[in-house]
Amino acid sequence: MKKSIAVLMSLMMALSVSACGSSSAASSSAAETTTAASGLSGSYTETVKGRNADMSVTTTFTDGKITSVEVGDNEETEGIGTQAIDDVPGRIVEANSLAVDASTGATITSDAIKEAVAAAITEAGGDPAEYGYGQEASAESSTAAVTSTKELSADVVVVGAGGAGLSAALTAQDDGASVILLEKAANVGGVSVIAGGPMGIDSQDQKEAGATDFTVQDVLNYWQSYNCWMDNGQLFYNVSSRSGETIDWLEDEGMLFTFVGNAQSAHKDGYPTYHIFEDQDNKAAYFQTLADKFVSLGGQLYMETPATELIADGDKVTGVKALSADGTEYDISCKAVVLATGGFAGNKEMMEEKIGWDAEAFTTGTQTGDGATMSQAIGAGVGKTIQQWHGVTSFSGIQTGQGKDEIAKAIYMPTSVWVNQSAARFAPEDLNYDTALCSNAAATQGDHFFSIMSDDMVKAVEEGGAQELGVTIPVAYEPTIPMFSIDEPWTEFRAALEDGVNNGLVFKGNTVEELAENMGVDAATLKQTIEQYNAYCDNGKDEVYGKDAQYLKSLGEGPYYAVKAQPVSLGGIGGVLVNSNLNVIKDDGKVINGLYAAGADVAEIYNNSYPLVEGVTMMMALTGGRLAGEQAAALAQGKTAEEVRNSGEFYKDGELVYTPAEN
Repeated sequence: MKKSIAVLMSLMMALSVSACGSSSAASSSAAETTTAASGLSGSYTETVKGRNADMSVTTTFTDGKITSVEVGDNEETEGIGTQAIDDVPGRIVEANSLAVDASTGATITSDAIKEAVAAAITEAGGDPAEYGYGQEASAESSTAAVTSTKELSADVVVVGAGGAGLSAALTAQDDGASVILLEKAANVGGVSVIAGGPMGIDSQDQKEAGATDFTVQDVLNYWQSYNCWMDNGQLFYNVSSRSGETIDWLEDEGMLFTFVGNAQSAHKDGYPTYHIFEDQDNKAAYFQTLADKFVSLGGQLYMETPATELIADGDKVTGVKALSADGTEYDISCKAVVLATGGFAGNKEMMEEKIGWDAEAFTTGTQTGDGATMSQAIGAGVGKTIQQWHGVTSFSGIQTGQGKDEIAKAIYMPTSVWVNQSAARFAPEDLNYDTALCSNAAATQGDHFFSIMSDDMVKAVEEGGAQELGVTIPVAYEPTIPMFSIDEPWTEFRAALEDGVNNGLVFKGNTVEELAENMGVDAATLKQTIEQYNAYCDNGKDEVYGKDAQYLKSLGEGPYYAVKAQPVSLGGIGGVLVNSNLNVIKDDGKVINGLYAAGADVAEIYNNSYPLVEGVTMMMALTGGRLAGEQAAALAQGKTAEEVRNSGEFYKDGELVYTPAEN
């Protein structure tokens, strides 16, 4: 179908929407298309920017009615973005409208699908506004109206079905408690589906690998030293001492791991504790397996039903209120509650308050500090909060490790030169081989810094990849995600840089002075920085930071490219104040009876950054959730956690059975 210039201009204007701070344009093609007198007809395929990369969406109209929406090629995150692909097209077709709810926890992918359908409407000669485009609010920002109220009861309520919540719910169930599990999103797993895997000490896999020449105390001492003793060491010990056992238990439940010891080269001399998910491409399935097991054994799972309020009688929790997407309000009475709401990375206001700017963070959008808000509303103290700075990236809007980000390669290359907003170097650029430390250094510089490459460097990687600059090891964000190729030519790199220049994500200058002007930094300082760095390269020694001589490559003469870069946060951690047993407490240390917290709601084991022990956050989720669920079940049954553990009581095949104590 031929399109006139006027139609093209109209389409481009309709598609000029923003996603994650970057422009998102759609391209389109149409086949077998007619415009019936009674309405739009035909099929249209549009290409829009999804959460991680371009995605194609085909929309079919029949006499003005949307009869089909099909998502084709895409790189959306399994278990998060793919949930929107499962949900949103059907909602659009059923309503014949774009004024439908986003898939909770996958707003960006949901909006991309709607954008593609709107583009199809425009291309067919219609008006997207007549189909409700732009009229709806996202599921995360709207509150359903209460249409009915139901009363429920259980021994234990777990708030959040991510790693911590699923572990807590299954454990409490195993220990004989009746459990209700509430989840805000449309899918289980939360942000845990993006993680690489947990830390574990003395797991069976670890023992079989022969990695047993250290103890929990050894790791604790290292941990305390790294954190300068500014943490709750007893809590770390309590959780880490059960971490290997938890991994064994989860493998029995269907969540499989591979013991790798240490994944990042920067950690090669550290204690080998890292267990990654066996199938890194299908991690969401592991969490769904746990959820299915929970339900099969009689657990009650309520999806798209966030908790809204904790009910307490003095210093004792007595219940939870929740509101489902269909407007049903649940008033749930219980004897214990476990908070596992995932921290606050999805709460932009809270993130900016804690950091000073709205940082790039790993979130599905549902981690909005609910655990902290609800617990503090009934008198709990204000817990420590931290950012787990982990990795660096560009401002492209593509989440690190979740899609192809060409311009970010300039940041990951250890031969680049990093400068802050004062035009000074602030770290050895090969620090990027440790994704925690490089991000810590970057975050200290504020909301952005710059990574500079010369045109000669760009030519080198275009011709032969990173090896042309003497780089032999790629930076790896997760165990299976190298951030650049070593021996393959970077054929798309220059075009991406030039596109970044046009979009304000990359700055270019034929001279240092021109580069500085375009970057908005002091020209004299940048010139001094580059001259000094080039001298280090000529002498083969970084006099200040000690960067490996292998990566000292002079920038030489221009032109130069400077990619605007930023630190990445694995999430806003904490806000819920707990003691070393994961009891939620008041500021004076007094326990709120029956209230526990785990996972990213708790930051008391950390100092101020992501530590150099890999998998700690997932350990706090999976093992911390298990400990919290254990105690919640014990309290609900009038026992101690030790008594429940030794009794061997747990649900099996839907019935409470007695088994030997070792189980």
